Amino acid sequence: MRHHGDVEDPVDVRRRVEKLLRRVERRDHYGTLLAKGSVTVAIADVESADAWRASIRRHARADRIRVRTWEHGRRVSAVLLKPETPGRVAEVGRYLAVLRDVVPHAVDHRHEPAVALRDGEEVLFTCDRCPALGYIDAAGDLFVGGSLFEDDCPHDEPPRKTAIARWSPTG
Repeated sequence: MRHHGDVEDPVDVRRRVEKLLRRVERRDHYGTLLAKGSVTVAIADVESADAWRASIRRHARADRIRVRTWEHGRRVSAVLLKPETPGRVAEVGRYLAVLRDVVPHAVDHRHEPAVALRDGEEVLFTCDRCPALGYIDAAGDLFVGGSLFEDDCPHDEPPRKTAIARWSPTG
């Protein structure tokens, strides 16, 4: 497993971030439901709420999974009824272990890390105070890179105690 002290090539970090963003942008609503366990969209962004809900249920029946769909206000939503699988539970465990390992490094650099995007075991972090980015891939060999973990935040004052900073003993 790669440890945080290893410096990643910035070009490789950028390539991985771009690949993650392209993959997530290609997902339709049903793909988002499968990847995240739930999806919510504005009714203005779909042809009709009833058609959207019917389409989600049709896909789920074909995949033999159970979903619940509903309309609320100006939104429609769907959720997997049994989103926890042994694989997802293990994935969350690896994700949380990585947070405990790497978030303290961002806080030590005075950053206020925030999760901008998470897809499985890949996470894109931003700093709430500067343009620093951080990327983690916890699948297989741990990959950690980006200025969030390597460079100091230009703000001299300590970072605020944000929800994500709770993973840091100094946060």
